[in-house]
Amino acid sequence: MQLYVDRFNRRDWDGVRELIRADARLTVTDAFAGRLVDAPYFSNYEKWSFPWKLAVGEVDGEPVVVMLQRGADTWTPYSMVRLGVTGQRIDRIVDYAHCPWVISAARSVTVPVSP
Repeated sequence: MQLYVDRFNRRDWDGVRELIRADARLTVTDAFAGRLVDAPYFSNYEKWSFPWKLAVGEVDGEPVVVMLQRGADTWTPYSMVRLGVTGQRIDRIVDYAHCPWVISAARSVTVPVSP
């Protein structure tokens, strides 16, 4: 998960693709469901209107990738991404970027102090 986060934060889209199986399934809630290769997934992240970065964290005790939004002087959890991994490759991505209410509905969100 950390390597995925590191490459994503560098906007190293080819590096992220190396971690993902060719037949990986992608669900972007309220936006897309299908094969990753058929989605404009990475270019959509380039279009966010606010500064963002990813961090490895937990939501309700589940290890996930947390999307953080930059505020005036701090990073705050905005949404999350679930990754399914088989062997050493990601085979499923469920991204809640378009449903930030998932974070506010969570009982607990844990992110390292300096993600």
